[in-house]
Amino acid sequence: MIAAAGTERFHRWVLRAHWLLGIPLLAYYTQTSPALLLLAAAAWAAGAWMDEADTPRATLSRLGTPIVALLFLAATADLFFLERDLLASVSFLILGIQSTKLLLPKRARDGWQLCAISLLEFLVAASVADDLAFALFSFAYLAASAGAMWSLHEQEAEEAGRPAGGFVPSPGVAARVLLLAGIGGFLMTAALFAVVPRLEFRRGTQRLSRADAVIGFSDRITLREITGIKSDRRVAARVEFPFLDRPPDPGGLYLRGILYSRYSGDGWQLMKTPVSAVSRGGSLHVVDPEQRRSSTVADITLEPAGHPRLFTYGDPLRIEGVFGPLLADQEGNLFLSQPGHATMRYRLRFTEEPPFRAGPAGPPGRQYLEFPDGLEDVRALGVGLAGTAETDRARADRLLDFFRTGFRYTVSDPAPDLRSFLFSEKAGFCEHYAAGLALLLRAAGVPSRVAAGYLGGEWNEVGRYLIVRQSDAHAWVEAWIGGRWVTLDATPPLGAASPFYAKTGSIGLYTDWLRQRWDKYVMSYSLRMQADAVSAGWSGMRRTGRALGLGPGARAAAMARPAAAVGAAALALFLLLRRKRESRRRAGAERHTPLPAPYGRLVRRLERSGLRNSPGIPMEDMVAAAVRSRPELSEDASRFLSLYLRDRFGPAPLPPDARAEAFRSADRFRKRLSA
Repeated sequence: MIAAAGTERFHRWVLRAHWLLGIPLLAYYTQTSPALLLLAAAAWAAGAWMDEADTPRATLSRLGTPIVALLFLAATADLFFLERDLLASVSFLILGIQSTKLLLPKRARDGWQLCAISLLEFLVAASVADDLAFALFSFAYLAASAGAMWSLHEQEAEEAGRPAGGFVPSPGVAARVLLLAGIGGFLMTAALFAVVPRLEFRRGTQRLSRADAVIGFSDRITLREITGIKSDRRVAARVEFPFLDRPPDPGGLYLRGILYSRYSGDGWQLMKTPVSAVSRGGSLHVVDPEQRRSSTVADITLEPAGHPRLFTYGDPLRIEGVFGPLLADQEGNLFLSQPGHATMRYRLRFTEEPPFRAGPAGPPGRQYLEFPDGLEDVRALGVGLAGTAETDRARADRLLDFFRTGFRYTVSDPAPDLRSFLFSEKAGFCEHYAAGLALLLRAAGVPSRVAAGYLGGEWNEVGRYLIVRQSDAHAWVEAWIGGRWVTLDATPPLGAASPFYAKTGSIGLYTDWLRQRWDKYVMSYSLRMQADAVSAGWSGMRRTGRALGLGPGARAAAMARPAAAVGAAALALFLLLRRKRESRRRAGAERHTPLPAPYGRLVRRLERSGLRNSPGIPMEDMVAAAVRSRPELSEDASRFLSLYLRDRFGPAPLPPDARAEAFRSADRFRKRLSA
């Protein structure tokens, strides 16, 4: 009986540990509100105390359903009328339900429901975890899961009046059984992940969905070609930059799809040149065999398209992807052997600045200086603007300066042709600017061509990737300057003033993030991604082994226990330091002490509005950026900042009534910002 009582108590605490494990996972890996997490942890502690004391909770049990209903209404109101943050509202609802059920008496059914909530929290953390520490959490969670199922099955048998499992070990034996269960589950999961091949099965299921394919770029563009594409808001590509520490500037990301070098009077044409297959080894296509250290990696996912173009940044070096032969022409265009493709994912390694090319590879041919007949006045304009500048760079700068004054971007009343755009109306869109600059460069003796593709995109901070839409279609110029092709863009940067600009809301960003994760980890999870994950795990294990002195020839058996103790202590210290560093990062440089709740809510709203790209930006800079984009907020911003600066950095604390007014002004400014 003593052993049975001890085992029953042990099972109860293992079950409670399983319910609790999801809370530190959310605290460590996500931005869930610390107040909600503390509330859930306090409810867990209070519920465990009342369960052990067998406290009667009849009144609280009757209030359980109304409390859950109120939580649902509050989360709905927060989503649609207050914060309008999907993830925050769902987190509030789930943690509120979890806290309520932890405080109530628990039958086996309630225990299974709490286990389901804990599993959901584990999966949320798993979706954003990218470090080795998650393996430790996974092991603990698997061991606790085994104990939770054991305990709940015993409870179900007791509630049904059936005999229990019949095996009543001592707590020590039960602990060893759960430890072995955790080890076995962890090793089985790792083995399945490492051994089972990853199949990109979307490749066979999307070939018939051509009706949903995005519009591509043809072998010829006119002054209306790209602007017609820009009216489409569908996603064309999603791009990740896995090795960059900070988000790139979308305004400088030119995703090139096709190059045009021949002007025929009303548009640009792709010049037909010999085509050859890119050197290939398995799934690796070597576009440029030169080894250069200064390079960037981009993981590009293209949506289904009816054209064969492969889009690249800068000067492509290597492309890794599971597709057929990759072809290239002498212009530098890359395309597939088939006329279209399903959703396709590939890794691009590129340099932002193309290399200097001398000898047989350059300079380019005379076709990049060809000038159409009948545009002698345009030629004279280019010669006059370039003047006596001695270098190609200086001539190009003078021509770019010509477009910076007197011209305007418009899609409602553009110039009907190139001559009118340059001499009289001076109004048009990107095709006008690209064609005009390219011809003026040729008139000044600078080889040039027109490039078409996409410029920039919308950065999704939720998943840290770039959303490139059809509305980001763009045309620009590449000029041969200093022995390399250089990107030149005469089109004025419009940003939010663009007629095609539309910012995706919070719900849309989360929805797109779910779509991107599904495409990446389910539909397009490749052998390379699997190999990278296994290699990273193996490298981490080897580094840990070396750090613990378990290299070849070491006495592993003799050092196992002290090494494990040292490793556990080091890991605990690492997790503690990581948590503190994350807290400092979220707090920001201006938060010398924890921010009061109204200020904290305003900071989170400013972050979600994209006004805080790095933790070091102070509150006044974020508010100033909000006022620049929305001048109608200037009065509320001024009132709030005057009180906030006195409250946070003044020589003496604010009086209670002044501090209350500061809190009200923060809430008022946040609500107006959210409107």
